[in-house]
Amino acid sequence: MIKTTLWLCLCLVLPLQATTVFENRDIPLIDNRFRLDHSIDKATFLLYRTPGSPAAILVRPDGSKIYAWDVPKNVSWLETDELDIVTIANPMRGPWQAVAENKGRNRVRILSEVELTTDPIPHQLYQGERLKITARLSTKGERIDLELMLKEALMNIALMRQQLSDDQQVEIRRLELGKFYDDGKNYDEYPDDGIFTTHVKLEARPGKYEMVISTLNQVFTRAQRSPVLIYPNPVAIKVMSPKDEERQARMALVIDTDELKPESVVISGKVYNNVGWEQAFQTYATSEQFTVDLPTPKEQGRYRVMGTLLATTLQNREIVIDLPEEDFVILPPPPPPPKVVAPIPVKVEDPGMSLWLIILLSVSGFLILVGSAFGFIWWRKRKAFAEALKGAREASETSVTAEPKMDEAGGLKMPPE
Repeated sequence: MIKTTLWLCLCLVLPLQATTVFENRDIPLIDNRFRLDHSIDKATFLLYRTPGSPAAILVRPDGSKIYAWDVPKNVSWLETDELDIVTIANPMRGPWQAVAENKGRNRVRILSEVELTTDPIPHQLYQGERLKITARLSTKGERIDLELMLKEALMNIALMRQQLSDDQQVEIRRLELGKFYDDGKNYDEYPDDGIFTTHVKLEARPGKYEMVISTLNQVFTRAQRSPVLIYPNPVAIKVMSPKDEERQARMALVIDTDELKPESVVISGKVYNNVGWEQAFQTYATSEQFTVDLPTPKEQGRYRVMGTLLATTLQNREIVIDLPEEDFVILPPPPPPPKVVAPIPVKVEDPGMSLWLIILLSVSGFLILVGSAFGFIWWRKRKAFAEALKGAREASETSVTAEPKMDEAGGLKMPPE
């Protein structure tokens, strides 16, 4: 409850100017244009402008203009520093235009027999909530029977929020939620009965807004405004991918007990992928924190989880919220562990001479023997050659020693003449 009170206080201090000027039936001026039909008795234009700028100008359907300094008898013009309030009694029917600055703040307020009423809009809403909207068109408190007025009546639902621009000027941001007809299709129950019924999804950030429900066609335009507070999603979710050893995806949920009754929470959803596989699941809350086992496929790939929350708030309001989608991944299964192979005993044979070893030794011995024989022959020839050479040298030396000496020359006899 304390959390809710703090959030409410925070939203209340957000800027929402001119709340004393706007009424819940004021209609935003889109592009400063508006159509006034024959049933309107009085119309009041609320035209904002930059301080110090000239007053706005209104252009009638016939092209004639209404100025702040020159107004006819059926027009009253109140000019302030930031706002022109122009009230016109029995205005000319057709499309009107305002020549004025427009940052989403300009409005028109009408007094007419044709009214747009809506079922009460809850002041406190939630992000992602599906909200049923029922609006009715009536004249003098009774349902409109004129089919022409309802044939092309388009109902529009939008959220509008004030914020400061870069130049510190207040701007209105508009978020469209949906458009629908009184045609008996989708959520609308009966065609052309003056009752518009639909569901919208509040895909907006938490904060303070104005919900504008408006209808328009070629005949008239009406609107209904309601201030709302959009709270954060009251249930936080987290999807966990399966682990290798478990192969089971899970979703953890935490319920905000300051907003919801935990025993009333029901989660309905499905797990799916982009190739056509899907499987639904449903679970009930067992406490404010609990875990859900999700349908987990065996095939690897990426899968998404979508869900819808059905619950009761502490104010006993039944709500339906679309939970934000999450995803998880199925990884390929881990490879099987390697098989343990028992060692094969190796039989060691008794050592012995193999055939190849015998052949190798035989060839080696033969080569050694042949090499030794050739070596011995070569050595013998070398030795014989050396002895012959030595003998030749000795013979040469003996021949030189045997020549006659000079002192023995006289003893030689000369041959006779």
